Amino acid sequence: MTIDILTLFPTMFDAPLGESIIGRAQAAGHITIRCHQIRDFTENRQNQVDDYPYGGGQGCVMQAQPLYSAWQHAMGLGGDGSARTIYFSPRGKVFTQADARRLAADYDRLIFVCGHYEGVDQRFLDAAVDEELSLGDFVLTGGEIPAMAVADAVCRLIPGVLSDAISFTDESHWDGLLEYPHYSRPDIWEGRTVPEVLTSGGHRAIANWRRKQAFLATLLRRPDMFETLLFSRGDLKLLGELRDETDDALVATSLGTLHTGRITVRRTGFPDLKALSPADAEQHMADLARQGITDYSIYADGHGFCGHCFYTADGPLAELRIKLLPHAKGMGIDTFAAAFALDELFADPAVKICIVSDPLPADLVRRIGFLRDELGQYILARTDWLSRRNKA
Repeated sequence: MTIDILTLFPTMFDAPLGESIIGRAQAAGHITIRCHQIRDFTENRQNQVDDYPYGGGQGCVMQAQPLYSAWQHAMGLGGDGSARTIYFSPRGKVFTQADARRLAADYDRLIFVCGHYEGVDQRFLDAAVDEELSLGDFVLTGGEIPAMAVADAVCRLIPGVLSDAISFTDESHWDGLLEYPHYSRPDIWEGRTVPEVLTSGGHRAIANWRRKQAFLATLLRRPDMFETLLFSRGDLKLLGELRDETDDALVATSLGTLHTGRITVRRTGFPDLKALSPADAEQHMADLARQGITDYSIYADGHGFCGHCFYTADGPLAELRIKLLPHAKGMGIDTFAAAFALDELFADPAVKICIVSDPLPADLVRRIGFLRDELGQYILARTDWLSRRNKA
C-alpha cells in the first residue's frame, strides 16, 4: 500500500505516521507514505495557494492549479498512473471501519488531499477527486488530522503491519460489535479485581464471556449498531445467559425481548388470516407456488403486520425482495426477515442470491454483505453468508 498526501503542512505527519507500528511498517517495506508540499507546485513567486472566493464571503479558497499540479505529480509516481483520490471534507461520507477495509482491500495506491482555509476550488474536486470522506459531524482547521486517522486505520489492515490478522478482526466495529473490556496484571488494583473467568484458564468460557461483554457494550453504548446485528443460535444462547446474569432491569428487558423473539415470519402469503376463506387461501398459495414464489408475512410485537418477504428460487440465482410498511422501517425488521429467507435459500449449497427490492435498501445491503458484481447486481454467496451468520 502506498499513500501520497497532498498538504500545506507535511511536517505534521512526521510523528503520527513515522513512529510506533506505522513507522515500523514503513521501515519494513509493508507500506509507503509520502507527503507532498502543495506550495512546491505553485506558478507564482509568492508560492500563493489561495485566493478570495468568487461571489464574496469569508476567508480564502485553495486554488485549483497548485492542487492539480501536485496531484498530477503524485499520480505519476505510480508508474501506471492509477490511484484512488480522497478529499477530506465536512461534506463527505462519514468514515467507518467498513471504509477502512474497502480501501485496504480494493486499492494499492491512495492519494489524500488535505484542504485548508475555507475550502477547495470545486473545479479541482470535479477533475481529480474520487470520493470525499469526513471524520464526523464537526469541522477541523484542515484535512491533515483526518488524513492521519484514515491512513492509520487503513495501513494497520495491510498484511505484515500487525503481527496477526486477529489483532484487528477481534476489535471494535470489525463485525458490528464494540470490543469487550481488557484487563492486565496485577489481579487486584485499588481494590478492583479481574473477572474470575479470565483467570480460570477455560478458553471456551473466556471466549463466551468476551462475546457477551461485547454484546453488552454495544447495547449500552451503541444501540443503533445493536439493532442491526445478525445473531446465530449460539449468540441467542449467550444473550439469554447475559439476560439472566445482569442486574440492570433495562438491559434485562431489552435482552429478554430479543431472546424471546420480537419478530415473527409466517409463511402465509397474506397479511390477515381472516382476509381469505380457507379455499381462497389454499388457491393463493398454489398460485404463488406455480410462479416459484415463496411469500412470508412479517409481524413484530407491538407493531402488528409489518410487510412481506418474497423470494424466487429458480436455478442457481435466487431473487429476494423485502417490502416493509412505513411504520416498520428503521427497526431492524428487514434484517431479521432477510436472515430468515437467506437461511432457507442457502439450504441449497449451489445457490447465489440477488437482492432486487425496489428501491434498493442500501443499509440492508451493507449489513448483510451483498456485493455488487460486474452487471450491477447485488449478490450474496453462501460461503459469505455462513461465515457471517455463524461467527459464534
